[in-house]
Amino acid sequence: MRLFGLGLLFSLGSENEKMEKTNISKFMGIIAIVTLVVFSTPSCNKSKVNTITISGQVTDFDGNPIDNSQVELRRKDFSAAYETVSDKTGHYVLNGVEKGQYIAMFAMRTKEYPRSNAVPEEDMRLEFWAWNVIADKDLTINPRYHRLELYGFQVFRVLGGAPYLMAYVRPMSLGKMLTYGKDVYLNKEKGEKAADISVEPKDIEFEMYAGDELLTVHSVESVYEFHGKEQPTRAFFLQFDPPKERPESNSVIFRIVATHNAFGGERGENWYFYKLIDYK
Repeated sequence: MRLFGLGLLFSLGSENEKMEKTNISKFMGIIAIVTLVVFSTPSCNKSKVNTITISGQVTDFDGNPIDNSQVELRRKDFSAAYETVSDKTGHYVLNGVEKGQYIAMFAMRTKEYPRSNAVPEEDMRLEFWAWNVIADKDLTINPRYHRLELYGFQVFRVLGGAPYLMAYVRPMSLGKMLTYGKDVYLNKEKGEKAADISVEPKDIEFEMYAGDELLTVHSVESVYEFHGKEQPTRAFFLQFDPPKERPESNSVIFRIVATHNAFGGERGENWYFYKLIDYK
């Protein structure tokens, strides 16, 4: 009886061992699945969380769509981080843009640029720029461009001063550029050295916007900007009201729109992403 009892005990022990091994195998399988879910799924989501989409429509100032426009989001060295072209309705999409701050976005049909010499002079254009692009969420940027480039547009606040904002911009006129002739405007070195394509204060009008809100401009002052060339370039400072309502996000998109009342009328627009700072 004892031997039989010991045999039964060993037999039961063996069965229990098998059950334990089976349970352990099942448990390890569950652990493997959970590990796969925990460590694989978030990385997929992480790539989505860390990227945004920039989209919009490229048009002229009459609202006509511009197809085949180059659209580039640029790094600090001005190389293209992301690029695409607009479709026949002027729409474009930049997908999978890594979140961050980019120095600029550029848009225009490259064949329309004067130095390309690919279209008649009456069809030539100067480009649109958006500056200091804060890509922290999906963005809609609708570029408009014509024959006036509003280069280097920036917005800043004078700390400790009046409760207004300041803007800097350097307008450049295509009409004025063309007066120098092909020998100059087709040659980058000659053009940059000899051609003054800035505008006279009496010939230009500015509008400032925060999104779609038209802001009051209190003063416009011209200055000469020196940049190592034989002659300085005329630029402008504008003092204007801040937007009435503080946005929910940590940035404001300012737009400057200008009309140059010369050479048949030239228009231009630039954007600037202004980061709000909450000082202590």
